[in-house]
Amino acid sequence: MNAKLLLSMSLRNVRRQGRKSVGTLVVMAVSILALCLLAGYMQSNVELIQNAFMRWGARGHLVIERPASQLAREVEGAGQNPIGAAMQAGIDKVLAADPDVAARARILRVSGMVSNARVSTIFAGIGQDVQEVRRIKGPAYEYDVVAGTPLWQETRAHPLVLGQGLAAILGCEVPKVGFAPAQPGQTPASRPMRCPPGPLELTVSTRGTARINATQALPTGIMDWGIKEINDRLVVMPMAEAQALLNTREISEYHVLLADGADLDAARDRLSAKLKTAGLDVTVFRWSDRAAFYQQVKAVLGGFLNFIAIVAGIVGFTSLLNASYMNFAQRAREFATLRSLGFTRRFVMTLTALENSWLAAAAALAGIACALGVTWAVRAAKIMWTPPGSSNAVPVEVAWVAPVYALTLAGVVILAALASAIPTRKILRRPIRSVLSEG
Repeated sequence: MNAKLLLSMSLRNVRRQGRKSVGTLVVMAVSILALCLLAGYMQSNVELIQNAFMRWGARGHLVIERPASQLAREVEGAGQNPIGAAMQAGIDKVLAADPDVAARARILRVSGMVSNARVSTIFAGIGQDVQEVRRIKGPAYEYDVVAGTPLWQETRAHPLVLGQGLAAILGCEVPKVGFAPAQPGQTPASRPMRCPPGPLELTVSTRGTARINATQALPTGIMDWGIKEINDRLVVMPMAEAQALLNTREISEYHVLLADGADLDAARDRLSAKLKTAGLDVTVFRWSDRAAFYQQVKAVLGGFLNFIAIVAGIVGFTSLLNASYMNFAQRAREFATLRSLGFTRRFVMTLTALENSWLAAAAALAGIACALGVTWAVRAAKIMWTPPGSSNAVPVEVAWVAPVYALTLAGVVILAALASAIPTRKILRRPIRSVLSEG
């Protein structure tokens, strides 16, 4: 089969017959535009939530805990056994020896009552290794307060960072701004923190006993965690302060950041094996294993994307099929003439498939080009919005999704070839003499 002849004839026919398919091309281009934009929007949101958990939430890539039940293995916060000082030493040794571990931070969960001279309310928060958490958050997320100073910059004794809602309950002036990651070269906005004079008193039940312990702390920063319910109860303090308040050397979990390019699953399996060999009864989770919100958002967006992909595929295929029937039916005598000159059925079917493929590729490229333009415009506009359940605004972004562009182009060409085969086969079944004798 002469490939050069096929390409030449198919392109010539497309130029000659292409005007009849303009409507089909427009419908396909719009469908492809919608599919590419939704894929980019989904990708940008998934990346945003990943950063929210891994960087802003300082969860890193892996979480090391001691689940107290099967439920605790499946649901975060369902209950974990504490990690004692001796076990921490063993875990630190294993993590320090692993080349893929870039940072590790200990976390201690703490809850109780917080009060000042005017009001008393419950709190729930964490103690953390301040500098290690800063390393996990990275430059874009390390300045994690909307007023006051972050813990890693604080030099005063007994510092305490409050969630926006809790700070308001305690009488502090809370700026009506949400957290936003710092852009490269950007200096985060610094705002003074104004609270009623005097320290706060935190009261808790200490670990392992029914006794009550209390301490005084100085509110030094206000944090926007991103979720109102958390902001209304949140306190964050250095690890030493939290352990002293609970009268313990235990912690709740480790957050581990891996080096760039490290294989997450391989690192998890390797660390799990090393910790087990060291006789440490802990479980290594991926950051996303029990991140219910992340899994839910990903499932919802993935469902929308699959639905749009199916609709776009059906619309594109039926449009191409309809256009193929109309176009090829009018050219039945042309095909019969080619066959009478010695060209095979396979040649004719390949010719029509190429013609449809050129048209589909043109529609796909037009749709992708429009998607690229809209993506650039949205990214340049830097639009912000506040999602339901969030306490801060997030950017409306559309990611560049080159694999989706390539797959869409390839998928449309395949659909075009299939759409051409159905009417062409039907036309070629008719005898040559019968077709040529028609008036």
